[in-house]
Amino acid sequence: MEKVQTIETPQERLELARRYLENAREMLKKAGIDRRRGAYIDLKYISEASGTAYLASLEALKALFMQIKNWDVEKVRKETKDISSYRKILKNLPIGKDRDLLQGFLNDVYDLLHLGGYYRELQSKKAIDDGFEKVEKIIKIVEKYVKSTE
Repeated sequence: MEKVQTIETPQERLELARRYLENAREMLKKAGIDRRRGAYIDLKYISEASGTAYLASLEALKALFMQIKNWDVEKVRKETKDISSYRKILKNLPIGKDRDLLQGFLNDVYDLLHLGGYYRELQSKKAIDDGFEKVEKIIKIVEKYVKSTE
């Protein structure tokens, strides 16, 4: 019998974010591209990929909150209920200019991937790809704060 995965450390949470993003990329490949329109084709895969990439950004931010605020898993679950809670926590993090970048990237990811790609059937390749790039940037910023234990 396999052991149940636990996400106890910021490093494990960040690794989960990376896995979500990689899975989202694989799903997006299945959507197909209409090059003439510059659009992804299959809404099912666009929606799944967008939602999963959005979750990757939230998982990365949870890793940051665990690291900077020294929160445990239960505190993270309690404090991160919706997008406004992430925004509020981010607004008060003592991480200088990175805070402003993360706030902007999170807003973009929320608009492009969560609302656009997941809910509103956004098919624009440029917009979806931009959302994915912003998720990657969030993860890269968080990596600076969450050092590997290896």
